[in-house]
Amino acid sequence: MTVGKDDAAVKWLRPPEVANGVPVRQGAAVGPTPIAAPAARLAVSNRRLPAAMASSSACHRGLLAAGAVTLVIGVLAVLLNQQLFDAILDKKLELTPDSEGYGFWHTMPVPIFIKFYFWNVTNAEDVVTNHAKPILQQLGPYVYTEKHLKVNMTWNANDTITYMQVKTWHFEPDMSAGRLDDNITSLNVPLLAAAAMIKDMDYFMKVMFNEMVNNVDTQLFITKTATQLLFDGYDDPLLDAAAVIKYLVNITIPFDKFGWFYSRNGSNYYDGVFNMDTGAEVTQLGRLHYWNNTEKTNAFEAPCNMINGSAGELFHPRRQRDYVEFYSTDICRSLRVPYKEEMSMYGLDGYRFQADEMMFAAPETNPDNWCYCNGECPPAGLLNETLCRFGVPAFVSFPHMLYADPAVLDQTVGQEPNETLHNFNIDLEPLTGVPLAVRARFQINMLLKNNSDVDLLHNVSSVYLPMLWFENTVDTTPDIADQFVTIVQTVPTVMSAGSITLAALGGALLLAGLVLVVLARSRRPKPGEEPLTASSTTSSLSVTDR
Repeated sequence: MTVGKDDAAVKWLRPPEVANGVPVRQGAAVGPTPIAAPAARLAVSNRRLPAAMASSSACHRGLLAAGAVTLVIGVLAVLLNQQLFDAILDKKLELTPDSEGYGFWHTMPVPIFIKFYFWNVTNAEDVVTNHAKPILQQLGPYVYTEKHLKVNMTWNANDTITYMQVKTWHFEPDMSAGRLDDNITSLNVPLLAAAAMIKDMDYFMKVMFNEMVNNVDTQLFITKTATQLLFDGYDDPLLDAAAVIKYLVNITIPFDKFGWFYSRNGSNYYDGVFNMDTGAEVTQLGRLHYWNNTEKTNAFEAPCNMINGSAGELFHPRRQRDYVEFYSTDICRSLRVPYKEEMSMYGLDGYRFQADEMMFAAPETNPDNWCYCNGECPPAGLLNETLCRFGVPAFVSFPHMLYADPAVLDQTVGQEPNETLHNFNIDLEPLTGVPLAVRARFQINMLLKNNSDVDLLHNVSSVYLPMLWFENTVDTTPDIADQFVTIVQTVPTVMSAGSITLAALGGALLLAGLVLVVLARSRRPKPGEEPLTASSTTSSLSVTDR
């Protein structure tokens, strides 16, 4: 059949084919159109939109929470930084079997030296015969290294430790300005000790004593070597005789030889038994509770007989510019050393505590010293040690009788007091209380005076005669100083910087979260505005296409 014009008209009038709901032009291939594809993808996206918005909102909330928590922690760290550092430091300083403070205290890792200087009497015969002023020659120093070791330790339930201490000394010839075989002429101390012991005996015992002195040819001055006068000791016939009759006359003879440090080298009993606070309450760190099972001594009247302060090796942290106090077993009393000035050593700042004339001042100058007199107050600058030294007329002063009454200083020739060379000072790092340097200096003097009971002392001039003085020196090392620089400077700086950084990070996270929340809310449809959907988009596209 022939297709004519009518057939063509009918074909033209036929409705266009439809594909995917969209009219297809004649002769065009049926399939997805360029407009239909985006519409399909938008429909899928619209189905995912609520889930994406919910996920984004949760992320913002998490960021806000993280920022807030970090900021709070950072601010608290800034505010509590000092308290946190103090708590850590206190724990390190407290004495426990495994603490860092214990390791430092137990063996004292810093080098300790003791320097001895002897006073050699160059005109002894003239002093005895003509009552001349003693002319003194200073010999030394004789330098020894000193080691401390704590032994027989008992940890007590009341936060104290009971212990004994072994001190050892070793001569250092290269550091010394003298030899141990140097001869030194000084007062006969056993004679003065024996004279003090017989003063309360009956007449018959005194006569026997003088006979014995004459028989053994005892002299007022003796000449011995430095090593004999220090650690080795020397035999004396008066000591030998006293050892025989001590049971008859009820006297105590503590030694079989005489030497200023005789029987001390390596002894664990000489310094006594200490009971000390371990610092569970940090302000009590190092404080002595008892010495030889008592909290007071028999050397002085109350309250001067109280055992106050530390044992001289540990001091509590966070020092103030006031004073340090410690108990000295060598002189049987506590010493309070006032603050003097600031100092520095190996990059560490410290406080210097230095003795002054008030320590051994007469009661007229320092009323607190009245109870150190032991019956008769000595001149200013001297401490009466008679009861501390078994009745021997010994008196302690600073070297060269620094701060002593000028009249006493004038009794001899040769002493030249110098505050820089002869004072007593302790340098402490104030945050930790750790000693940076120590210069502990004392002089031992004997009182030579007329004694009618002893023929040899019957006609002598009274004089406070220096015997020897010693200087304990302690200096921290650069390596130890570096450790404490880290503790007192680097660690606080790092903790402070870390706290500030943490607070800044928290603030940044919180700000970022707030910005994202604000941006997300600004993109939401406003009230009355049609939300973006697939149908509306399709309609818009269809109109545009037409």
